[in-house]
Amino acid sequence: MAEEKDTSTQKENSAVKNNDENQVVEDQSNTSIADRFDLEQILGEKTYEFYLANKKPVNAFVVALLLLLIGIVGYKYIYVNKILIPKQTESLEAIWRAENKAFDEQSWNEAINGDSLGLFDGFKKVSEDFEGYQGGDIALYNLGISYLNNKEYQEAITTLEKVNFDDELLGTVTYGAIGDAFLQLGSVNDALDYYKKAYNRRDNELTTPIYLMKAALCLEIIEDYDMAIKLYRDVVQKYPQSSVANNAEKYMESLKLGKPVYQFQKENAE
Repeated sequence: MAEEKDTSTQKENSAVKNNDENQVVEDQSNTSIADRFDLEQILGEKTYEFYLANKKPVNAFVVALLLLLIGIVGYKYIYVNKILIPKQTESLEAIWRAENKAFDEQSWNEAINGDSLGLFDGFKKVSEDFEGYQGGDIALYNLGISYLNNKEYQEAITTLEKVNFDDELLGTVTYGAIGDAFLQLGSVNDALDYYKKAYNRRDNELTTPIYLMKAALCLEIIEDYDMAIKLYRDVVQKYPQSSVANNAEKYMESLKLGKPVYQFQKENAE
């Protein structure tokens, strides 16, 4: 009997000991940041009291903040430095041969499609392969200009309408090039709309007078002579130093005398 009692007592003591050990482990696992560090001293009494009253939301906020910081660091040092910048560089390197064919040799078909031996890609493939990257955006613009010079006017319009540059000159020239393509197709009103967009987009000495002149030509074609005279006058008065100012004055005076420049050029061509 004594042995059974001793054994029972030992089991009870062992169970109590195990429970105590489990409780210690559980307490250790549930130890909060506040228990491991002297947060009261770090945060101050009022802030510490606020923390104790709002442990769960505060801890959740801290975890979310840490994840955000990790995301920012990951974006900058992994995505930007390891992926984005190298891809941007690769996209710019991919267009130089096509640019050489387009703007140095005026070999527009090769600029669009690449060479027949497959030694380099044309603007069409580069714009597709690097869509969203700097080189891809430039390739898309160059593709539209190449179509225009290659007399593929509808393709030029479709392509250039996808171009989205905030750049003062390229964004403006894109509108003007679409206007040129429409004019070549005989869609004078559409051409006029895009020339208006071009000269209204960013006021500058280089592009604004050029597209005012082109818009005035469209107005002559549709016989809106008063508005054409107004645009010629704007060029003369607002941009007297531009390369087209002299022509603008000559066309304006001719139009005032009832001799439309467009009609004069058309008769000479015939």
